[in-house]
Amino acid sequence: MSSIAKQILERALAQGFLTKDQALEMGRLRHARKETDGTAPAVEQLCIEMGYLTEDQARRLRSAVEGFDVNRRLAGYQLIEKVGAGTMGTVFKARQLSLDRIVAIKILSPHLARNPDYVERFLREARAVAKLNHPNVISGIDVGEADGVRYFVMEFAAGLAVGKLLKRGGAMEESRVTRVAVQIARALDHAHEAGLVHRDVKPDNILITKDGIAKLCDLGLAKDKSDKGGLSLGTPSYISPEQAEAVEEVDIRADLYSFGATLFHMLTGRPPFLGAAKAVMVKHLSEDPPAVRDLEADVSEPMADLIARLLEKDRANRPQTPRDVVNELESFESKSTGTTGVAATSAAPVARRRRRR
Repeated sequence: MSSIAKQILERALAQGFLTKDQALEMGRLRHARKETDGTAPAVEQLCIEMGYLTEDQARRLRSAVEGFDVNRRLAGYQLIEKVGAGTMGTVFKARQLSLDRIVAIKILSPHLARNPDYVERFLREARAVAKLNHPNVISGIDVGEADGVRYFVMEFAAGLAVGKLLKRGGAMEESRVTRVAVQIARALDHAHEAGLVHRDVKPDNILITKDGIAKLCDLGLAKDKSDKGGLSLGTPSYISPEQAEAVEEVDIRADLYSFGATLFHMLTGRPPFLGAAKAVMVKHLSEDPPAVRDLEADVSEPMADLIARLLEKDRANRPQTPRDVVNELESFESKSTGTTGVAATSAAPVARRRRRR
């Protein structure tokens, strides 16, 4: 399948226009209709034929993909290759021509750029990143608009997201989790000092570079702690009870809950609650998660205890600040018999042989 066709199907899937089975079906159908000269029908046209897309949806998907080819220059940046995509837009590896350095550019999807709500969310991420300057947070460089294209330029950090490592290798060794955790706790402490709540801490938003540095990224849902709002923003598997309940004042303790859910997943190979999104959100509100050591007996009691306290339903019973968590994690790290430097945390997958009680 061509790169363009694949990207169109990925976008249609990410935006909920297609199911996974329908996307696979379209890929097979396009291959079956390939001509002897190698040409094949446009995949979005096949989707229209099958009734999966409207003509307007197909046009917007094609425009979003073809509008950002890797030969394009954008406001002083040369796009090199696509490195990621989501419902908001696409991230490219690029070269900043003025300084001859590699950066990452997030480009807001054209059809979303016409929606003031999405534009504001896009700009909110840029403003949030601009407030932060920490080695464990992806740093911002520039934000702007050129020829109707909204873009946000960030530090380019080669590596893998923890979410991908978990899918590739399963549960991670506790010593390794501790090295990542203490860095992300420091990042949350810095964000807290800057008055920000991330609101979407999860494995997919933690990057481990090739040098073993853990970086918190994707501040698209971040807000100033003084702002009020009752939207249940976040990712169901890691969302705090107060976010799921849409309380007006969500503070850093929501991030600490999500951080606890992330550590739970890293150590056990699964999030605290399983099931469909709505059911999982209800469980965050009403059920106690399994004990970490019931799923993974090798986890130390102090680490299991910290995670249990981070996952308290009542935020008053959790650690109250990231600094509290940093202090605990640093004490775990200092007691480790292995290497405690961050360089020991590579982006290579490390699976642990599972032993259950």
